[in-house]
Amino acid sequence: MELFFKPIKNEYLGVGTLPNGNFDNINEWKPLTKYLESGAENYPDKLMFKIGSSEGKIIQEYSYKETNEKSNQVANGLIEIGIKKGDKVGMYMLNCAEFVFSILGTHKTGGVQVPINKDEKGERLAYVINYSEMQALVIDMSGLPLIEEIADKLTDLKIIYIASDSNEVPNQIGKIKVESFSNLYNSSNKNPNIEITVKDQERCMFTSGTTGMPKGVVREHGGVVMTVRSYLQYQGIRSEDVLMSVLSLGHANAQAMCLFTSIGAGATAVFFPKFSASNFFKWANDCGATVTNFLGAVSEYLWSSKESEFDKKHSIRTVLAGPAPKNVLAFEDRFNLKIVEGYGSTEMGMPLWKNPEDQRVGSCGYPVEGYYLEIRDPENISKVIRPTWDPSLEKSPPDSSKGLLFIKPHIPNTTLNEYFKDKRRTHEAFDDDGFFNSDDLFAAGTDGRFYFMGRYSRLRVSGENVDPIAVADLALEYPSIQDAIAVGIRLPDISDDELKLNIIVKNGEKFDEVEFCKWIAEKAIIAMVPRFIEIFKDGFPMTASQKVKVADLKEITDKTWDRAKTGLKFSARK
Repeated sequence: MELFFKPIKNEYLGVGTLPNGNFDNINEWKPLTKYLESGAENYPDKLMFKIGSSEGKIIQEYSYKETNEKSNQVANGLIEIGIKKGDKVGMYMLNCAEFVFSILGTHKTGGVQVPINKDEKGERLAYVINYSEMQALVIDMSGLPLIEEIADKLTDLKIIYIASDSNEVPNQIGKIKVESFSNLYNSSNKNPNIEITVKDQERCMFTSGTTGMPKGVVREHGGVVMTVRSYLQYQGIRSEDVLMSVLSLGHANAQAMCLFTSIGAGATAVFFPKFSASNFFKWANDCGATVTNFLGAVSEYLWSSKESEFDKKHSIRTVLAGPAPKNVLAFEDRFNLKIVEGYGSTEMGMPLWKNPEDQRVGSCGYPVEGYYLEIRDPENISKVIRPTWDPSLEKSPPDSSKGLLFIKPHIPNTTLNEYFKDKRRTHEAFDDDGFFNSDDLFAAGTDGRFYFMGRYSRLRVSGENVDPIAVADLALEYPSIQDAIAVGIRLPDISDDELKLNIIVKNGEKFDEVEFCKWIAEKAIIAMVPRFIEIFKDGFPMTASQKVKVADLKEITDKTWDRAKTGLKFSARK
């Protein structure tokens, strides 16, 4: 059996054992937990993952053998309470060992993991728990008060496990039974041996929805293998690597890049529960990280931080980013690392990757094996835009070269299975030829590369997908707002969007920006709280044909309120 890559120090395991990297027989693919079990057998003492504290200290370490046994205990404990193949198990917490064991343990039961954004709360949190039909939920102590607030609204949840040995763990929340997560460790540490294939569902991950409530993206185990395979094949992740993430395990990026890829490569993962710009590279140095991941705003925070002796004193060679910082070359020089840009989504995995040696700024690289990509006219999505723009001659593509990215997966069971309990959205996501509409604008160069141009109808704020219509609809519930339009703004050297809310205040009503932001922060994820707010006293600017001048709404003027200047910040976790 030929490997994708040759073994390194006889420690390389993982999906590289797929024969010849061949897609012809996916029945030979295995769920990632099988590779974990292989690692536990062949490299029992090698570190699988580490957990850091909020101060950056490594507080827990688990070998491949320990990780497998703990995951088995969680799986068997869940089976004992009635969790069976296809049942949903939720996770709502900051990065911790229990989060890792919950994901892997759920996989071993044949169940479906439902990771919940740590910033969800209130009605949206209750919606995810109820709509997903989860049977069990794992939380940490910081999430306890947020669950207590909605306990009377939870309908089908049977049991809550709290990741704490503390005496503070209650016996029940509302009418729901509660136990310490550690009770699961009383179960057998042997593999439960539930038959699971890459065709079985492994996750239902909720993302921002167009109606204001999150939508559930259902993926199968084959999608995990496909994504991990691309990290190994295109980015050269190997067994001696240490993959560090400060992104939440509730996010697909952290799971795929850090946890699953570490298992697939026989490498070591490191998770921190929070991000600190001033300490990021110190933490990286201390834990020996060689690879890490960024989502939009992370790079900007690092760039704005004070220079430190650790800017270059670390072992990171590669940062996997999407998108890359605008000042990518200067960023690489300052921090002595290489930015590798790619493009992916919760629905599709990673259809685009840049080669680590590729210096073409702005490019997301080339299509990954297993995908076919097209650029289509947003005004006529049946029209394919052929590459005419030569990036070597023109810095920016003409408007005629820009269009929506449509993605066609070639391999079954590797991309979006369905939007959970939403046949309409599932049907609308794909055209008759099996192409998925990414809702992102791209340009294809004559060099074969794909270049990200921005979001089409949604925004990317602080690494989260945000629907501006949902933000505006929520704002209209505020008593003093008569009309609202939310737009995205790209600031210089900023990769993510900034959210600007444009409003008209009702006659005779007073409006306070700070109080409004506090109000919306109680009802939505933090990414939906606008950074900029502008009040239009005479109505929104209109064209001669009575259409709103959206371009004018994206301008920052002396009348624009900026939350960043107030120091007002929000967090769902106290």
